[in-house]
Amino acid sequence: MLKPPSALLKVPTNYDLKLDDNLTLSQIKETMVKYLHTITYKCQNDTRFGKSGDGGWNICMDVGILPNNCIVYSFGINNDWSFDDAIANYGCNVYAFDPTIGLENHKHSERVWFYNIGLYGDNVNNLKLHGSHWKARTLSSIREMLHHGNKIIDVLKFDIEGGEYLILHQVIESGILSDIKVVAFELHFSYIMTSNDKDLVLSFYRGLKMAFEQNGFKLWKWHENESMARKHPDLPFCWVEFYWVNMKFIEKKN
Repeated sequence: MLKPPSALLKVPTNYDLKLDDNLTLSQIKETMVKYLHTITYKCQNDTRFGKSGDGGWNICMDVGILPNNCIVYSFGINNDWSFDDAIANYGCNVYAFDPTIGLENHKHSERVWFYNIGLYGDNVNNLKLHGSHWKARTLSSIREMLHHGNKIIDVLKFDIEGGEYLILHQVIESGILSDIKVVAFELHFSYIMTSNDKDLVLSFYRGLKMAFEQNGFKLWKWHENESMARKHPDLPFCWVEFYWVNMKFIEKKN
């Protein structure tokens, strides 16, 4: 798993969490976990795409995801195409990314395109991680590469093994979230929950709230990764899928 303290500390600090400065590290963690447990929107049309276990993802269709006109960005494949194939069969164009599985750029199926590129906080051609060298791009750069600059992204899904910490600052600064209807991702929370760095934990909490709240998102679902929970019973709530919906698009639909 990636451990990126420097990237976390690049998150803007101008977001008021209304937290008492005297809170302990443990109290900040408790407040953050409570925030991430709190569902703020009830989805009327919860649709599962892909397998029932690991590999599939739930999408809140309340935002009006229309077949033949929807765009999906899927980061982190790990040789499991069940989500990508299922939502492509629904009628979406899917752009899948994973530099860790040894595949070159190719067209996986009629509506699924694969790119040997990782998601990162900067544009890097030779990113060295875990003994390998990968090509990585920011979310904004990938959007430009795909010529989607003037298009709405229906679904952004990412499960990038801790890499979510490395993209948070760039996603906030770019403003790209305002053009995305649904965000689903797995948060590898163990790094934060086991950290003794109060500034780091607070910075992450601030960045997470800033990214979604300032762009009109509400949390409609969370689901703990059951297989990881069984492997690590001493670390509850540390591998969790979160599902956010952009209320702007629900309001437009209604």
